Amino acid sequence: MLTNNQSFILTVHNKGFLISRVIESIKKFSHGVYQLIIVLDGCTDESSKIVNEFKINNPDLNILIIETPDVFETKANNVGLKEVIYDIAIIIQDDMVINEENWNDRLTKPFREFNDVFAVTANCAHNWEINHSSKHLLTTENNNHEWSDILNHVDHANKHTISRDIFAIRQCVNRGPLAINYNDFKNLGFFDETFAPLDMDDHDLCFRMSETLNKVVGCYLIDYISEPNWGGTRINGKPAAWQLEANQKNTRIVFERHVEKIKNKKLQSRKC
Repeated sequence: MLTNNQSFILTVHNKGFLISRVIESIKKFSHGVYQLIIVLDGCTDESSKIVNEFKINNPDLNILIIETPDVFETKANNVGLKEVIYDIAIIIQDDMVINEENWNDRLTKPFREFNDVFAVTANCAHNWEINHSSKHLLTTENNNHEWSDILNHVDHANKHTISRDIFAIRQCVNRGPLAINYNDFKNLGFFDETFAPLDMDDHDLCFRMSETLNKVVGCYLIDYISEPNWGGTRINGKPAAWQLEANQKNTRIVFERHVEKIKNKKLQSRKC
């Protein structure tokens, strides 16, 4: 039986303009016993100063601050996740402002309601379809102009498609806020850093989990704010060239590893 305590992992890269709102929202709206792990990933702005002052001004909170040399999302998340002390780890991204009282109790409700849950996202869960006419299947070369077309994500479960009383089960969940059964996560070996610096490591994790543990993942909504221009991987609202290259490389890896599993869609709704 999982406890109600959680560890929050927040990786931060140059979010001085926003990070105060992010961490204050965690403090304001979180309920119960929790640990806050903040990974300062190669910050060169005032993010480190803001975060360290927040810790000094909140001595009653269990806050651990770790600094890394700009290893980016996949590795930075693993660094923080290795310091988790509670049964459920919740990844929060540095461009997400929580906007709901007791959000962490709500996000983890599916774990308490059902005994086969591995991960719950408040962002988006979806299935995958193989694009048999993909041009990227015909070449191993990556370019910096477009997303990979090997896989199409379908059957989206998000704030536009499901109601708040539904836990919508799909093949994969997207990061942030993302709650994970931590013991299962450790047994799976954390995020595979083959996918570094970012992209598709969360989907690889879901397929690895499905193959070995046969549990489920899905979306259960909470209220948070995240504007497109807050993200650190976009330039003027568009993906950076290196992000597109990473997506093409990593989508191919997921396809080659999990092609048979991808064919078996999950589409289930549970009242929660």
